Amino acid sequence: MSLSYHSRSVAFADRARDQTTKEGYTINGDKLWTEDERQIARERWPNFDDIRQALPHRSRIAILAQCRKMGLRKKAHHVWSAAEVSKLRRLYPAAAVEEICEAFPHSSWANIRKSARYHGFRRKKRPFKPTGNQPIDEMLTRLFEANISFPELDKELRTKRYFQEQRWRYARPNYNLFVKAIELLDGELTVRWRE
Repeated sequence: MSLSYHSRSVAFADRARDQTTKEGYTINGDKLWTEDERQIARERWPNFDDIRQALPHRSRIAILAQCRKMGLRKKAHHVWSAAEVSKLRRLYPAAAVEEICEAFPHSSWANIRKSARYHGFRRKKRPFKPTGNQPIDEMLTRLFEANISFPELDKELRTKRYFQEQRWRYARPNYNLFVKAIELLDGELTVRWRE
């Protein structure tokens, strides 16, 4: 390609730029942003709903693109340091949610959980919630001690999703299945008569 070709392209681009500035519209027919509109975006940032109400003729994408051009961005993405990851490893398994959130004020609980999941940290398993029914509560305690989950129990006893769905917590339990579960956990159900 010759140098004259490039100079013609530059001249065409200059003419197109001058024409869009003079007419106030882009080649696609979109209206150019005025300084007043930019000022509205600056004043009301980061409240995006206010900007949309003040500029109803602008689309959501156009407002976001213009704000990006003006250097208005949402909160910067936080990069976790090695010290923070180490601190998260120490706190995440057993500390209360409030304590963890106070230790990492730059992130929400959802972001902290994502980071913990990414690094392979898990919360300590909590004991099952008691039902008030003594044989079932003792079976739940034994399940927790044996580190067996409801899906594993259903798979072992071939009970589909009976234990996972936990309908037995508020409806009448199927004691035949609970007897099987107790026997699986190396226990036995006994009857004691009141006199």
